[in-house]
Amino acid sequence: MTLRILAFDTSSSVTAVAVMHGEVLLAEDISSAEERHAETLLPRIQQCLERSGLALGEIDLFAVGIGPGSFTGVRVGVATAKGLALATGKPVRGVVSLAALAASAFAHAPADEAYVVPILDAYKGEVFAALYRVSASATELVVPAFNALPADAAAHIAAQLADRGARAVRVLGSGYRRYLAEIAPGLGEHASLPAALDEPGGREIAGEAVRLMAAQGPSDVALLAPLYVRGSDAQLPKQPLRL
Repeated sequence: MTLRILAFDTSSSVTAVAVMHGEVLLAEDISSAEERHAETLLPRIQQCLERSGLALGEIDLFAVGIGPGSFTGVRVGVATAKGLALATGKPVRGVVSLAALAASAFAHAPADEAYVVPILDAYKGEVFAALYRVSASATELVVPAFNALPADAAAHIAAQLADRGARAVRVLGSGYRRYLAEIAPGLGEHASLPAALDEPGGREIAGEAVRLMAAQGPSDVALLAPLYVRGSDAQLPKQPLRL
């Protein structure tokens, strides 16, 4: 069965939505959200459905980027996906946003096999990063998502690449672009990828969701949760405040 997929990601500064029929892109929207995902996501979903000619009830699978990224943005995306799945009775599949970014890099510059380092801007002078080994048939996680200072993240990933004797390496993402001067000494300028690949896209979320569905099945709606990686700024202090 060829799945009709509604996929979206709200982990970054853009709202990315795509409607796919198998590998065929029916409609796509990638627009700046300006930190207003709660206001922009549903209207853009509706617009993409209208352009695709599909009704919400005709969607077979909902795919959502679970982060890491903006705390508020990721919560909005995951909550929306869970709500749509519960309302329609259709399955949902969560996708690590960095994995979708890795898939987009490989699709843009394919090789027999490549190591891909997606690096997203985590703000506060930090980045979110991970390391994947990607081929046409699989996306293998090598280093799980973590957050660190740009230079520290580059050094950690560089050590892992050296241990594996990696040759074909792709590095991309909003964090890589913003902190290139700090990251390049550790990772070098391995590939020149367009700015359009700086943030996770809906079609890549859909592609990863299909792969995960085949390997693991759908996500448990009740257990599906954002991948935050680092703690929220809203946490209470370990020691009580004193007046």
